[in-house]
Amino acid sequence: MAAATYSIAICLVAACIASSFVAISAYIASRKKTLAYLGTFSAIYGVEQALILYNEYLTQNLPFNAEWGAMEDPFSHIVFGAALCQSLWLVILDFTNENRWQWKYGPVLGFTAISLLFYAAPGIDDAMRKWALYSLRQFFLLGGSIFFWLRYLTVDSAPEKIRYRRKAPYVLVFTVLVVLIFLEDAVVMLLVKEPDLHNIFLTEFLYRRNIFEIALCLCAIGYAIRSALRMLELKRNDAYATADQHRTREASSYFSHRYGLSSREEEILVLVLDGMDNQRIASHLQVSVGTIKTHTHHIFEKTGTANRGQLIEKFWSES
Repeated sequence: MAAATYSIAICLVAACIASSFVAISAYIASRKKTLAYLGTFSAIYGVEQALILYNEYLTQNLPFNAEWGAMEDPFSHIVFGAALCQSLWLVILDFTNENRWQWKYGPVLGFTAISLLFYAAPGIDDAMRKWALYSLRQFFLLGGSIFFWLRYLTVDSAPEKIRYRRKAPYVLVFTVLVVLIFLEDAVVMLLVKEPDLHNIFLTEFLYRRNIFEIALCLCAIGYAIRSALRMLELKRNDAYATADQHRTREASSYFSHRYGLSSREEEILVLVLDGMDNQRIASHLQVSVGTIKTHTHHIFEKTGTANRGQLIEKFWSES
């Protein structure tokens, strides 16, 4: 059982690193900020889980000490929590086109201040303090979800409404998982008692691993990889289209020179190769359809072809 637990933890860290690499790479190629924020989230969560795994490795054969329920390294938890929440918050702000700095940085500053207040407040037992610090993450993320739903309900534009509706299922899953994380933390941290020899492994696992938090992370990783791959696919298609256009331009210069086409006839030739009919070419060049027909007829005569199909076939066979 222990080996399986460590294997799962290692796979989770590896998945976070891979997701971060893919998302950041896609951001570099596309400059889409959401990918940078998702990549940052994956990297930070991976580092946090790696530290947990490291602590487990050092202390896996040691029993819990008398300070049951106390948080290990609370300042690191606050820093990681602020960074993780801020990353996902920026994803929501980027989608809603909210750029005011008060909205970008105000919530995370409030999160940090309240976390430090809970940590320093006297008269709170260790279990309650730990639960409060962990639950602040869920309150922050739930606030982000509420922000999205309020924007969705108040948007007036029909296209914007459709745009929000496409993301609504993802945010709904996100909202449900955040609530489940909150409930799981409450049960484990406030109701589970100090372990004895019969249940020590299960209890330690519950304290160090949040099932629904892992589910939320995997959903975020999956969304990040999916978004990154789609963006990279679009960039690749754009690159192919640009390369094809460049190749067509180069080949058309050679073809026009060989058959003595004028500059205007070469321009029309390129548009014919792009699949435009006479009407679209006329609209594109802002001339009459009759003028296009005359130029096209001259192209056919000079190249010894009878129609567009023969012209296109001859062009690519000689290019």
